[in-house]
Amino acid sequence: MRALLPEPVDDVDLHAFYAAGWLDSGGLRVDFVCSADGAAQAEGRSAGLQTPGDNRVFAALRDLADVVLVGAGTARAEGYRAIRLTAQRLALRRQYGLSEQLPIAVTSRSLRLDPDSPLFTQAPGAARTIVFTCESAPADRRAALAPVADVLICGADTVDPSLLRAALEGRGLTRILSEGGPTAFAELADGHVVDELCLSVTPLLVGPGAGRILAGPPAWPAPAELALTGVLEEDGALFLRYRIPRDDVGNVGVSGAPMKH
Repeated sequence: MRALLPEPVDDVDLHAFYAAGWLDSGGLRVDFVCSADGAAQAEGRSAGLQTPGDNRVFAALRDLADVVLVGAGTARAEGYRAIRLTAQRLALRRQYGLSEQLPIAVTSRSLRLDPDSPLFTQAPGAARTIVFTCESAPADRRAALAPVADVLICGADTVDPSLLRAALEGRGLTRILSEGGPTAFAELADGHVVDELCLSVTPLLVGPGAGRILAGPPAWPAPAELALTGVLEEDGALFLRYRIPRDDVGNVGVSGAPMKH
């Protein structure tokens, strides 16, 4: 065991920090916030755990993405809307060579989604919301969403993570940012399609009862090992980057020493 306690660095460039080892290669990264005792929500929503630093990381990760992926339950609970980019954020995306459009992709087996919600009606024509579902989804709900979204079938009874990722990459959306929720994260991780976890740890104790950042049946045969590739700190909150090795691509690491903010 060895201590890694580098000299503090002030005014860290968040975009440069999260672009390193990501911008060129792309992949699927997951963004989550949790409390110090592992809770993924406070009073039923992740907003109860957010800090000013977490909000800046959240925005920076979006700025470096081609598409934002979210589970239907989280989209409903957090009131997701189509993403409208400010002039400042558009300029930053141009600086990094990214598209001026940032669509949202939603996964849903049941398609319990409101086609009249801002998630669909406010999406620009060049960045229509994408809905990933399965063949068993109700046909009438698929038909209701078709005029306002690109509805893609990726599996028979469940949404297959490998097919989902391949479909996004086939559209040129190779930098995929997943914003949850816990069930969606578990399904993606179990499908071996996640490359990176960006985890904000808020210095709070929420107490018993709250869910974790992973949810679902305990079906994993063994824990998945993570490789820590970077650390930032602000006002007691930690911002961690973990690489998740995938068997099909080998152990791909991210260069850079841990840093303190």
